[in-house]
Amino acid sequence: MTMAHEPIKDNATPDRGAEPAQQADDRPQFSVIDKRFWVTREAEGDGQREETSAPPLRLPTYVEQLQEQLQEKDRQLKSHLAQIRQEQEELRRRLNRDLEQRIELATGELLSDFLPVLDNLDRALQAADSNSSVEPLLEGIRLVRTQFLNVLGRHGLKPLDRCGQPFDPSLDEAITTIQVEDPSQHNLVLQEWEKGYTLHDKVLRPAKVAVGKKLAEE
Repeated sequence: MTMAHEPIKDNATPDRGAEPAQQADDRPQFSVIDKRFWVTREAEGDGQREETSAPPLRLPTYVEQLQEQLQEKDRQLKSHLAQIRQEQEELRRRLNRDLEQRIELATGELLSDFLPVLDNLDRALQAADSNSSVEPLLEGIRLVRTQFLNVLGRHGLKPLDRCGQPFDPSLDEAITTIQVEDPSQHNLVLQEWEKGYTLHDKVLRPAKVAVGKKLAEE
């Protein structure tokens, strides 16, 4: 029986067709970087566009709720502080007004004690006017009175000159009336029995006066 002989393949013989590919893989790899400025800018621009197009970071719901609560607390605190400042300013103004009123009241009470002294000086001057021998005394009393009025004037006290003026119930206290025939003297202050004074343009004491009164014709 005849046996067919197949050719024996030599496994040790290298495949020459694969040799170029293997040599290509063993070659060193090179990369080229294009450093031209316009190419670099375009690449950076592409990177920025990619970053910009990225979706914003979404915070968890409970974090957003905490942020909203914190903002609300901050608004409430600012509003509360503003209200406290307003109340403090109003309190300061009210205390200043009360203090000024107390000072004026105390000054008025103090100056009221000096008014009888002025009254006595006025009476002494009136009594001395009838005796010419006491002229030096009169001059001295006048100087004392003027000086005393100047001192009181520095504290806001001013005398009322009501004689010859129309009667004013807010400034005058009518003690008596004087009958007059001249209609122009009707309701005029004809005499001052006791001077009136103002303190800081407010009536401290009304003047005690005699008022002219014309009788009605029968």
